[in-house]
Amino acid sequence: MSVATASDSTASKVGKVLTHPVHGPVRIVSTLTRTVRGEQREYVDLEVIGDEMQISVPADGKDVVGLRPVLGTKEIDELIAQLGEPIEPPAKKASWAHRIKSLQMQLQSGRLTDRIEVIRSIVRDSGGTPSSLAERNLLKQAIDPLASEIAIARSVPREQAAELLQSTAENALVDAAA
Repeated sequence: MSVATASDSTASKVGKVLTHPVHGPVRIVSTLTRTVRGEQREYVDLEVIGDEMQISVPADGKDVVGLRPVLGTKEIDELIAQLGEPIEPPAKKASWAHRIKSLQMQLQSGRLTDRIEVIRSIVRDSGGTPSSLAERNLLKQAIDPLASEIAIARSVPREQAAELLQSTAENALVDAAA
């Protein structure tokens, strides 16, 4: 969903919860007009839920940001099923630095399927729980926004949603080894 779609009618209402492709669930805190390069543009100020970070995105549709509604039950079930598919061991393991850089770039795409694949890749390459700090941090970056969104959609604690994602991926690894 582009910002234009998100801002057209109900989405620009203060208090509405949407999902940012990188930061996860956000709440609209205000809309305002700013002068940017001599032109007046409408902006939507967003607060990342569960974080003190605030971001501002153009609301006029000129820039596609990728805001979308919070996932529904069907989409969550599909993502968890994708996460739980058996994880095959890698044919050839790339260097640690190359893997981390590749996974970071994949995570920045903002696509949910890429986020799921990053989780699966880290669990696969580490054999479960990563031992390196960089991989643990990257796994947290992959899981946290999705866990926050699932927590909102299912009205459960964020920690419970994060554990669901982590254990589903780990169980897929165990199942592939069986």
